[in-house]
Amino acid sequence: MKDIIGVYAGIFNATLDDYLMRRLDCPSPVKEAVAYAMTGGGKRLRPMLCYLGAEFAGKSCEEVQDFALAVELIHGYSLIHDDLPCMDNDTLRRGKPTTHVKFGEAVALLAGDAMLNSAFEVLLETVNSSRDVLAASYIAKYAGTTGMIGGQCMDVTENNGSGYDENALLSMYSKKTSGLLIAALLSGAVSCGCSKEEEIDLLNFADYMGVAYQITDDILDCTSTEAVLGKNVKSDEKSDKKTYVAMFGMKEAEKKAKDFTMRAVSCISKYGEKADKLIQLCHYLVGRNY
Repeated sequence: MKDIIGVYAGIFNATLDDYLMRRLDCPSPVKEAVAYAMTGGGKRLRPMLCYLGAEFAGKSCEEVQDFALAVELIHGYSLIHDDLPCMDNDTLRRGKPTTHVKFGEAVALLAGDAMLNSAFEVLLETVNSSRDVLAASYIAKYAGTTGMIGGQCMDVTENNGSGYDENALLSMYSKKTSGLLIAALLSGAVSCGCSKEEEIDLLNFADYMGVAYQITDDILDCTSTEAVLGKNVKSDEKSDKKTYVAMFGMKEAEKKAKDFTMRAVSCISKYGEKADKLIQLCHYLVGRNY
């Protein structure tokens, strides 16, 4: 699976390089900060999900390149803002200093803002059918208060509360982490003409996979190293955040990650061969070490 991920990452990185060179209209030093944040690593999971959504619907990666680009720009902006001192105050991302450490907080903030707006410029340039409009609306919805932003809000306002329980934690994971995975997969599949039933099943798949992915992140934050992950470790512990590991222990976290993986797989296993790569990816992500 790692080789397959590499292939899709290569496809996306070529699109990204072209965008940064030819299409991004942004003044210095913000343009340099955007390029710094968007290059130099990353699994490119969200573009890959967009591509796999297109393939699930019988189309090719080439047909959803701008959807993949838009989702990854949104993901990139969220990482810049997450790393800021007012949020997680992290200093390492993808093995290099975070954007605010490299360029200063003001430029980092503006770079994130530019990436969010650029994502919707890209979407508006590519939308040309009712399917495309629906796909773009999913990106807006699950990147916003219904998804990622809603989850981030829960993370910064509720996470340390005494009444925080398992349901609240999983709800936060579903929004904050699953949100953009849903946006990526559905934008690819919906824009390429998947059925309504497939759309619902893919949404549930991405939701469950995102929760499993985040619990695995919690585990790696406790067990891995900065050299392997490319980012600060034990940051949740230092900030006294409640994670699945902190609340229920390592064994229960591992069990819950596998449980949500199997829930995800059960959503799309009925589709046979065309769901194979998605299922392989889901198993790979919960077993990853980075």
